[in-house]
Amino acid sequence: MHFVRRARHLSLLFLCLALSSQASAQRGILWQIDKGHAQPSFLLGTVHSDDPRIMNLPEQIKQKFVQASSFSAELDMDVLTILQAQGLMMMSDGRTLSELIGPRRFQECVRLMAERGMSEMLVQQMKPWAVAVQLNLPKLQSGIFLDMLLYQKASAAGKRVYGLETMKEQMSVFDDMTERQQIMFLDESIKHVDEVPEMIQNITRLYLARDLSGLKEYSDRQMRTNSGRLTEIFQKRLIIDRNQRMVERMQKRLEEGNAFIAVGALHLPGQKGILRLLEHRGYRLRSIY
Repeated sequence: MHFVRRARHLSLLFLCLALSSQASAQRGILWQIDKGHAQPSFLLGTVHSDDPRIMNLPEQIKQKFVQASSFSAELDMDVLTILQAQGLMMMSDGRTLSELIGPRRFQECVRLMAERGMSEMLVQQMKPWAVAVQLNLPKLQSGIFLDMLLYQKASAAGKRVYGLETMKEQMSVFDDMTERQQIMFLDESIKHVDEVPEMIQNITRLYLARDLSGLKEYSDRQMRTNSGRLTEIFQKRLIIDRNQRMVERMQKRLEEGNAFIAVGALHLPGQKGILRLLEHRGYRLRSIY
């Protein structure tokens, strides 16, 4: 059960924010998207957290969500998707994690993962990147983060729900890394694991202030510091490539109009962020909240 709950929060690595040509101050987490031929749609930048201050959305956001005809998230978060996540995070060639990373490194992983409710037997089956991802996640209390809550509410309300990516596509960001790169990622995650609570606090503070430029700068700085030689890989595959894919796949919802779309906030800012990509396609963007 702990594993399934943690799999749901894989996307925390994808924390996000926003920038458009008219948003020089880079503030605001809810954006109106309009092209004139359909009802406006709305894009929410999220942080994958169960912090009550984030989960309790302001009325401006609740209203647009309730009124929307459809809801799109990064993933279609049904049971099959969660089960698929489990399989993709596991070794499939008969080897164990300890054989791949060595006994000393493995025992450190076992100690850290035990604090997250995972047994040694489970850790032994996991890929190096999967352990690294878990070590970068906060220790959630409820098991439900903002994106999941919105997905559940949209489904319960009978809205059409969509995923902009598949779980396999999201995890390929890590799964396509070489074993050497995966172990580098794991070593960096172990090295900086004690910094995760402070990092989450800083991200939460900036997010609640709707300080998008500050969030982007902080995330970029953390990635350069903590990911070392992997920074270029993460920037391209984790953010830039996925931005292009999600913008392409949200087009049908935007053409229908009255869509509510929620993605991790770091996908929104910058010259290659989702908001700028939408502008290049002729959409008008306006910060609502």
